[in-house]
Amino acid sequence: MEQVGPGGPTHVGPFRVVGVLGQGGMGRVLLAAGPDGRLVAVKQVLAQFADDEGFRARFRREVAASRKVSAAYTAAVIDADPDAPTPWLASVFVPGPSLGAVVKAVGVLPEDVVRRLAAGLTSALAEIHRAGLVHRDLKPDNVLLTEDGVRVIDLGIARAAEGEVEGEAEAGLTRTGFVVGSPAYMSPEQAEGHPLTPASDVFSLGSVLVMALTGRSPFAGTSTLKTLYEVAHGEPDLGGVPAGLRDLVARCLAKDPEARPSSAELRELIGPVTPSGRQWPSAVYEMLGAQRTRIDGLLEGRPAAAAPQPEQEPEQELEREPEPQSVSASRPGPLPATSPGGIPSTSMPTPVPQARPLPAAPPAADRPDGPRRRRRRVVALVAAGALLVAGTGTALYVRDRMNTPIAYTAVPRCQEAREKLPLDLRPSTADTRSETADGVQAGCNGGGDTAASPTALVRWNARLGGDADANAAAQKRLFQSEAAGQRTASRLGFGTEAYWGSAGGGWTCVLGVREGNLSVRVSLRAKPYTKAACESKAKDAARAALKAAPRS
Repeated sequence: MEQVGPGGPTHVGPFRVVGVLGQGGMGRVLLAAGPDGRLVAVKQVLAQFADDEGFRARFRREVAASRKVSAAYTAAVIDADPDAPTPWLASVFVPGPSLGAVVKAVGVLPEDVVRRLAAGLTSALAEIHRAGLVHRDLKPDNVLLTEDGVRVIDLGIARAAEGEVEGEAEAGLTRTGFVVGSPAYMSPEQAEGHPLTPASDVFSLGSVLVMALTGRSPFAGTSTLKTLYEVAHGEPDLGGVPAGLRDLVARCLAKDPEARPSSAELRELIGPVTPSGRQWPSAVYEMLGAQRTRIDGLLEGRPAAAAPQPEQEPEQELEREPEPQSVSASRPGPLPATSPGGIPSTSMPTPVPQARPLPAAPPAADRPDGPRRRRRRVVALVAAGALLVAGTGTALYVRDRMNTPIAYTAVPRCQEAREKLPLDLRPSTADTRSETADGVQAGCNGGGDTAASPTALVRWNARLGGDADANAAAQKRLFQSEAAGQRTASRLGFGTEAYWGSAGGGWTCVLGVREGNLSVRVSLRAKPYTKAACESKAKDAARAALKAAPRS
């Protein structure tokens, strides 16, 4: 948050400009006051984009979408002029730090607070979906913690969930294969460029809750491409998620959109939330107080002091890349979701440049101004990693890389598996292992009084005869042959595809899961696993069985 510099605007429409909340490659968000003294956040587009009719059409769509949603859970649109020489949109200024800023400043939130957060976000999403919209970019920086609850901001990239905005197809705004959102908080269907439903926002909700509880996304990879792949195909990292919220989060993160809970089911999973006059920990209200002080300074013409920020090592931050930058189909660059002090603003779609080879960078020691050059190179990598190829048969460059199958290189031996699986896989003469030029299979028995009557059996089958694509395709054919006629297992949150097998031969439950060129099959008997607990135990065992297999 800062004062407007020399030559900056003094008024936008009927609003008097007070300060700058944030600035990006295509515009800025201004703090302004209306004729009645009310503070508003004004999104103003840079003049060079005003002549782009395609952009103006997108901006009109943003205004129309934002007006559809109740102000109870969002920042209500007050006024807008998409046809002005410099298009702008004004919404109610909502005081409150973003969830991302809170976690960054004070650390992760306790379970009861995150349960309250989940309830508020569920209500917000229900209202957004009731208006026929999909948010498409639910992430920590777009969630504000206000005095009276939660606000979800940045509906600028929302799109009607049913059909197209009138005239959009004719205007050439609809493109197949476009991806909009922030990689670490995308849904699998969003990462792969498929059509989105409200279930996509539910997946993002699960990732946001994990971040609030652990300080990281469940799919944060070391690069944007790896993050997108993990979102689409990987297993979420739920380490650190308390048991009381683990089932809620896991169900939100189901790969199959139809398996994710509805708003009503979410409310049931969250349970009752105790009413409270203070919604958040005291640190949030301290951040609110500091925010008001900076605003008062701007209103009185005093320079706004920057909010204190946690000290960080820039190089480590670049290497971790905990929250990859947003990617979208639009040409202009982003506006920041929050100002340096945590003041909310509204971001716009992020640029998606055309794919081009990246030049090899010399070692840091040979480059002048190493950290700055490294920062620019990381930005270039992020931009070049989220690329779109426009035209007939539009394809997503990232998708080709992202969909490269996971390549497992072996399967574990039973003595190794006993240490990694939550099963009683005691040594048995019935254990099997077979290695051929085409792959390797292994079966590990456990429990029971004799080798002939185990209470648990885990089988691995890895195809290794060709390259990663050929091996995955061969394993897929074999797996789908096994799964024919079986019940699809769609609420796992891991694996590429899965089925519940017929529980004959004395088995209580049988679960098969495939990921890339590896499939695992877990079979459990009723003793000691009851019918109610069997499937839950099988899921845990299958998840661990995939983890136990080495991969490249």
